[in-house]
Amino acid sequence: MRDLLQKYADSFSIKLEKISQSENLQRSVNYPIVFLFLGDLVKDALLAIKKMNKEKWHNSNGVIYFHAYQTETILADNLFSIQLANNGFDRQSQRTELAAAFNHDDTMLIELNKTFRKLTSKLAEYGRAFSSLQKVNLCVVTAIHDPANILIQEFTLLLKSILQESFRIVEVDLYGLLMEKQDGENFAFTTSLGISFLKELDDYQKNDYYFEKDLQLTEDHLRLPVCHPPSPLFDMAYLLSDKNENGLFGDEAVQQNYELISHLNLLKNRKIWTEHPEKMNSYSHQSFKRAMKGNVKDPVYASAGFAKVTRPNKAIVLYVASQFFQEFLEILKRQSKQPKEKILELFDLSESSFQKYYEHFLPPADRLYDMLDLIRVSNSYRTVRKLSLNETEEFLYQGVTETFFYQNFEEPVEEFLKVLDLREQIEWCFYENVINHEQYGIFCAFSWTADNAHSDSNVMNAINHILQETKQEQVKLKEHLELTYQQIVEHCDFKKSYLPFSSKKNLTSFVEYFFDEVYGTKYELLRLKVKLAILNQYRSVLKGLHLSLQPKIRLMNKVDTFLKKTAADSLFDSDDDLDKNIAQYYSRVNQLITEKLKEKRGPHFFLNERFFKNLYDYLEDDQPEVLLERLLVVCDREILTHEEFHRTFEDELLARANVMTDYENREILSKEELFKKLYLRLDESSSIHMEVFNYTQANRYEEKYYFGDFNSQFMRFAMDKDLGMQWKVGCAHEKKSKGIEKLTLMGGFTLKDLMFYRNGEKYYKKYIENGYEFHAKAEASV
Repeated sequence: MRDLLQKYADSFSIKLEKISQSENLQRSVNYPIVFLFLGDLVKDALLAIKKMNKEKWHNSNGVIYFHAYQTETILADNLFSIQLANNGFDRQSQRTELAAAFNHDDTMLIELNKTFRKLTSKLAEYGRAFSSLQKVNLCVVTAIHDPANILIQEFTLLLKSILQESFRIVEVDLYGLLMEKQDGENFAFTTSLGISFLKELDDYQKNDYYFEKDLQLTEDHLRLPVCHPPSPLFDMAYLLSDKNENGLFGDEAVQQNYELISHLNLLKNRKIWTEHPEKMNSYSHQSFKRAMKGNVKDPVYASAGFAKVTRPNKAIVLYVASQFFQEFLEILKRQSKQPKEKILELFDLSESSFQKYYEHFLPPADRLYDMLDLIRVSNSYRTVRKLSLNETEEFLYQGVTETFFYQNFEEPVEEFLKVLDLREQIEWCFYENVINHEQYGIFCAFSWTADNAHSDSNVMNAINHILQETKQEQVKLKEHLELTYQQIVEHCDFKKSYLPFSSKKNLTSFVEYFFDEVYGTKYELLRLKVKLAILNQYRSVLKGLHLSLQPKIRLMNKVDTFLKKTAADSLFDSDDDLDKNIAQYYSRVNQLITEKLKEKRGPHFFLNERFFKNLYDYLEDDQPEVLLERLLVVCDREILTHEEFHRTFEDELLARANVMTDYENREILSKEELFKKLYLRLDESSSIHMEVFNYTQANRYEEKYYFGDFNSQFMRFAMDKDLGMQWKVGCAHEKKSKGIEKLTLMGGFTLKDLMFYRNGEKYYKKYIENGYEFHAKAEASV
């Protein structure tokens, strides 16, 4: 069930993101982009960044990816790759051996040239996806401690030279990923590999850096030079670590670095919204580059920080599903409060229903009077007036009446009762009139058939009560019959005549009285016998049906308990005001939607076709996932499509933070307080992903950009808050329902400002002293 809920929550988040993206005309890149991933250690980065771009950029299908790897890569659309040598190089010289293997392998060079030309052709095919083809952005991504980055010059400049044949401008940026968290085993050697690359990078970024090498190679092994005139290799070099500027490792730092690369490329290359206030301050790549360079002679680098505050969609959908299910259960329970007469009618146990049973199982009462016609008497009244009714019956009929009654009444009833089987009828009432009825349902069936003596709305209680009454009536009738038989004829209450010659008339009156009192009572006893048999069958069958519902009700309760716990757990560790009031707010949202559904689909909509009409079928033994899946389908289709769930992030947050509750002395966040908390969260979480030696170094230059709706109240609040600060602040205008993002850019530091470099250089030097080779011969530097 947990996996099912997780999938459901993720699906909802994706839907919301797609809705917001459809409104974001800004979520497109203006120029073609090629990502060059160099080395095995950036395979995860390739997967993550490609996925992010696909989800967030409208024209992501036009983006091309290339991966140079040694052991493993991935297969995907728009992805080209080539495998580098991987022949078990010596640990002491693996970088230099890899470079040598590349430089002496013409076959690989030919293949690389072919692949780069295919890549360029593919990029041209996607030209319509971009606003301009005047420029292409080449983004090189590598882990600084990956040995493969010793080939970064060759791969970058060869691809750049081939791209320049089709595009006027090729702008190249580097994203170097640092892993400073030590694994306890190879940290010194890994650090030394990283220092090696950084030293080479410092050379590449100097103004007098020059490169010329015969890298373009035709299929006929004809070589052409690739030249790079004196200038830095990379237009911009970003260094992104898993440690932030405060020296702290973040749980999501690596993932955030991938998001940073995606957002930096979007910020640099996005289509610009031309109709915007000046305060919006769009990003200018050249301005940032000039500002961070300042008057520093040494190469300078940039880093970045990224923060996002998202709507807690997972918690929201879990609470919505849980509360909707609770509302469903509450309605089912409320429906069980029905008048006893109504319940008996649903189970065919009303008086009119019993009359139908009597008509079917009992011979007609009128046949009692046939005995008067069939059994004539010729005696006089005087002969019986001093006898009891029991003696009189024996004297007058000599057992004929008892025989007649048995043969015509008792025996047929006994035969009927032997074959009496009401199970099919009872089950039909149980399922059709209750379980499958949209007004009642399974909980009513369960509640009404429970053996609960204290419930008025209970068919078992009613049956037991009727059984008791019937048995009491049976006892009374038997006592009445016994007393009647003991009566003396002349004391009986029938019409008598004291005139002469009235003996025969009095005897006739007595006989009529006798049959009414005696056999009428016997007939009533037969009726009660039938009624008791019917009630006992009902009680037996319904008891079994109730037992069959117990696991299904337990399953419903299990799903309910699981939903409540999972929803509560989703916010268990959160003490953040930005996550507050989810239960209270969405409880009201659920109530509002439920009321609208009642108006639209009727008061008993929960058990109609679109919702839980076949609830019984969803309650499969030990398979709560079936019911849960149905619930999630209903919520997804009928609840989460409501406009309330498509509000902007800010609107939803304000409404939820300020929800009025029935609790006394509840602290409610004002809009200003909420904005302050949101602003501080974004500011603190967007710290730079690089620890520099001096936090306030003289060359530090910063720019901060929000991704959100510029016209929103919070965005204006944040822009005003940053106004007058020492950094530039801007907004990448987007209408977002999922959250707000903040990107911080910082540049101007040198390698010597990096704590990683200062701490790691001693390891590098010690490895060099002990014969380790980290650089190609012409580039060795200590």
